[in-house]
Amino acid sequence: MAGNITTDPHWVCPYVAQSMGARFSPDACTAFGLTNSSDGLVAGVVFENWNGRSIVAHMAVTGRLTRKYLGAIFRYAFIQCGVGKVILPVSSGNAKSIRFVEHLGFAEEARIKDADPLGDIIIFTLEKSACRFLGEEYG
Repeated sequence: MAGNITTDPHWVCPYVAQSMGARFSPDACTAFGLTNSSDGLVAGVVFENWNGRSIVAHMAVTGRLTRKYLGAIFRYAFIQCGVGKVILPVSSGNAKSIRFVEHLGFAEEARIKDADPLGDIIIFTLEKSACRFLGEEYG
C-alpha cells in the first residue's frame, strides 16, 4: 500500500527525470515523492520555475496515488507557493499521461509544435479555482 510522502529531491528528481528523459537539478527544485513498502517510489512531482503567479510541475506515476499525496502536492503549489496556476508540460506522444493529467483536471492551454522527440509539447494548466484536491478529504 502506498502512503509515505518524501520531499527528498535527490531521490525524487531522478525518478521523475528518468520517466521523461529529462534532467532536473535537485538543488533548483522542490520535489514530492510517494513510496510504498514493496516498490519504493511510485509517484513523483518536481516543481520548478515559480514566479509568484504560476509554477511548472513535472510528474511521473507508476503506482496508485493517495488522497493525502494529491492534497500535499496541490496544497504546496496553490497554498504554500500561492500561485493561481500550475503548468504541466506533456509530450503529445504520451497518450497515457495526457489521459491522466486530464483526469486530474488539467486542460490543454497551448501546444509547442515539434518540440519533443515524440511530437509536440502540450502545455496543460490547472487553475486553483478548478482544483478539487484542496478540500479536507485530501488532508
